[in-house]
Amino acid sequence: MHRRVRQFAAIQRGLTRLGVAAAIGTGWVSIHAQDQISYNRDIRPLLSQNCFSCHGADEGAREANLRLDNFESATSPSRKGRTAIAPGSLENSQMVSRISSDDPDEIMPPPDSGRKLNEGQKQLLSRWIESGANYEQHWAFVPPTRPEPPEESLKSDWPQNELDQFILSRMQDHGLKPSPEAEAATLFRRVALDLTGLPPEPDELEAAINSEDPFAYEHWVDRLLQKPEFGERWASVWLDLARYADSAGYGSDPLRDIWRYRDWVIQALNSNMPFDEFTIQQIAGDLLPDATEDQILATAFHRNTKTNTEGGTDDEEFRVEAVRDRINTTMQVWMGLTFGCAQCHTHKYDPISHKEYYQMFGYFNQTADNDRPSEEPRISTPTPENLIRLAELHAQADVVAKFETVSNEVWRQWQEQWESTLKSSGPTGGVVLSDWRWAGPFEAENFDEAFKKDSELSELSDFSELVDGSTQDLESTDGAVILFKEPKENSAVYLTRTVHSWTTRPVEFSLGSDDGIQFWLNDQRLVSNKTSRAAEPDQEKARGMLKPGDNKVVLKIVNGGGPSGFYFNITSTWPDGEIGDILSMDSSDRTDEQKDKLARYYRTLSPALREEQLQLAQARQTAKSYENSMPRTPIMKELPEDERRKTFIMIAGSFLNPGDPVEAAPLTSFHPMPEDAPNNRLGLARWLVDRRNPLTARVTVNRFWSRLFGEGIVSTEEDFGSQGELPTHPLALDWLAVDFMESGWNVKELLKTLVTSSTYRQSSKVTDEHLEKDPDNRWLARAPRFRLPAEAWRDQALSLAGLLTPKMYGESVFPPQPPNMWQAAFNGQRNWATDTDEDRFRRGVYVFLRRTVPYPGLATFDAPSREVCTLRRIRTNTPLQAFVTLNDPGFFEAAQGLAKRIVRETEGDVSDRIATGYQWVTGGAAEAEEVQALVELFEAELEFYEQHPENAKKLSNNPLTGPMPAQCSEAELAAWTVVTNVLLNLDRFFMKG
Repeated sequence: MHRRVRQFAAIQRGLTRLGVAAAIGTGWVSIHAQDQISYNRDIRPLLSQNCFSCHGADEGAREANLRLDNFESATSPSRKGRTAIAPGSLENSQMVSRISSDDPDEIMPPPDSGRKLNEGQKQLLSRWIESGANYEQHWAFVPPTRPEPPEESLKSDWPQNELDQFILSRMQDHGLKPSPEAEAATLFRRVALDLTGLPPEPDELEAAINSEDPFAYEHWVDRLLQKPEFGERWASVWLDLARYADSAGYGSDPLRDIWRYRDWVIQALNSNMPFDEFTIQQIAGDLLPDATEDQILATAFHRNTKTNTEGGTDDEEFRVEAVRDRINTTMQVWMGLTFGCAQCHTHKYDPISHKEYYQMFGYFNQTADNDRPSEEPRISTPTPENLIRLAELHAQADVVAKFETVSNEVWRQWQEQWESTLKSSGPTGGVVLSDWRWAGPFEAENFDEAFKKDSELSELSDFSELVDGSTQDLESTDGAVILFKEPKENSAVYLTRTVHSWTTRPVEFSLGSDDGIQFWLNDQRLVSNKTSRAAEPDQEKARGMLKPGDNKVVLKIVNGGGPSGFYFNITSTWPDGEIGDILSMDSSDRTDEQKDKLARYYRTLSPALREEQLQLAQARQTAKSYENSMPRTPIMKELPEDERRKTFIMIAGSFLNPGDPVEAAPLTSFHPMPEDAPNNRLGLARWLVDRRNPLTARVTVNRFWSRLFGEGIVSTEEDFGSQGELPTHPLALDWLAVDFMESGWNVKELLKTLVTSSTYRQSSKVTDEHLEKDPDNRWLARAPRFRLPAEAWRDQALSLAGLLTPKMYGESVFPPQPPNMWQAAFNGQRNWATDTDEDRFRRGVYVFLRRTVPYPGLATFDAPSREVCTLRRIRTNTPLQAFVTLNDPGFFEAAQGLAKRIVRETEGDVSDRIATGYQWVTGGAAEAEEVQALVELFEAELEFYEQHPENAKKLSNNPLTGPMPAQCSEAELAAWTVVTNVLLNLDRFFMKG
């Protein structure tokens, strides 16, 4: 039965008994008598479900110009003098006659709407009109105030805190009483899984439950809240909201480097960053005064939007989609409103106009990102490990810089020699041979053009790979001999390098009458010699053609077999610019500043320490390359003033159909912007966490409640508007919201309040009375029992197996998954590179998530693809889940690891070891018949594997799950693996009891 129908049925059964209080600020009335009607509780749901779509706030869909969602409109006479609702008068109220009519042309709701009021609902509406048709503001839009605990609850010693008093009162209203506290082992395991997502270590748990400390449980909670695993567990909740993923989405779904944002969330949660600051940094950290790198990194929250970089897409279309996603996500995460309903028209149920949607849109319309493949703007976001390694590389470069220790007198002598050598050849200076490339054989038709074509030169093979024989150092003083088999066996070309010139001389090189050696310098021929003797280029001409920097040279060997040869650069060492001018001056005419500049320049290229210089250059290049490889994360950045966009209302939501321009502004139905807040994203962030905001604190505490109790006080976490469910415990919700704000938005304090309450500590055992009076456990007379989230069951299995890697942060990991999952029509990476080191066994929060192909082991247990913001995960129950836990390679490795751990760490016979393993896995003791069934399974499997040693080897011999335990056969370990696989498939393993 739909909950709203159940609520109405409850009203009809008279559950609104004398003395039942349900007051939330001014949005609720106290119920003092069975016949007293509440607009928020009784009437608004009926009107919202049946009337507001045609007679609500949306002027574009409004029929008969009649609006029923506020008192003034509903009670005003129409042009024909008719009144829809005449307070106190059924005869004069058109609504009464229309809902009671049998005429299909008159009855409301009209038959073609698919809606129909039953007799009880019609009577309820009539009684409400007769009693004065009192309207109330929607309960969630009234700022919460701290309520006083119900007096009757003060008489009980069951409550641990004020929260319990409100819960107890609602139990008593429904004829229920609390359950006893859960067994210590169950309770301590429950809270460990809730706060850290991991089971307690057996020794740690045993010590805690056997402690004589009367506050042992509270101290246990304190330790859990301080564990680094706390941030990892709760980050998964937030990352669902942030739609965090390692890819950009849409069809091609390219990979995205944004994991540093995920690490920021974990660190923020572990440091207990106040939730208001957590909010501001993610929405507008870049706009904070003197924003730090971490505050700017936080804004990656809204860079988790999808981008579509496929060919033919419109960048502006998908930029607009990203902006829509940002405002819709913001309003759902912080205010629990279905804000996206207003992007095409005025919201039909909540006070959000079409214009206001685009006024809010304006806050996010001024960022520099624009749906481009580059993902810019991005910032360098090195990890602490990155910074340590970079410092090491810079330190290594400093060590290599030996010339910095050379005495000034030695430097002066070297510099004088250098100047003298350069000046002996004039301003063209010396040359250095470099970048040798074999350039042949050339084709006849492109021989003379080869030098001109950079594309051809860039494709020339490395000289040393194609030339036969050996080469001496091409930069030595004496030169180099290059041996060829062609054009004639045992021939060679000898190149001489001096400080400022170069020559060649063929050795035993017989050339025909049409053969010769040609030299080309910067596309001009210097010499063509058709003899087998030395070819001497015109040195003066060569020096005149040299230019500062690289000069392109081609040596062409032409013979009957076709032209061949090689290409190289020569680099003029005469400095260009100001340094060259200083060098041309007489040293006595230089100023001190010029002398200093020339000395510093010389030290960068001194041939006296050339080897050290090359090593230093390499060391610095290594450091630079590493720095460039460090993660760069997409972030939010405002456009400069002269590039700011205009924001328009989009008619029917189409970016191609702009309407009137609008300026950024908050919703008028709520509190105004803080007085000193700028009218930008920073101001909006402060508006969200303003104490006057009626929704943010309620929505947030409700979310934490939901993760602990299985369902929120408001079950529709995504909708606190008029279409959402009413709170089951409105006073408790308001008390928590106010307490949360007054604590300084302290998340860990909120969680401690919840998990140390008597409500949380109850047993989850279900009685006949519970099934009769409260089958859905809405009134919390027992602790809820439900399946762990996807990441927690995987992490728990790895932890119990002793395989879980404690490593935190870093790039996303690739545990085993079925093969070929990525073999689809993607651009870029298609290979899931399964990890074989410690990353294989890291926590689920670090598993690589590709939006179009999410990790199947988690998706099967309802982890979302994060293509959009996920406010709550809907728990499902399908056969695929059993296939995963029985057969998934990663999960089976956990069974192997647990088997080895049981053999290594437990004592006694098979039944004793099974009982211990059962307690590790479930947190409770096994029944005798359960142990006996598992003993029989072990014995049967042992017999099978002893007869089939090859099967035993396959099942037990996996080095990734640890070494074989001593004195344990493969058959025995295989049998234990089957038993542990069963243990890890028990209902009690998956459930939080």
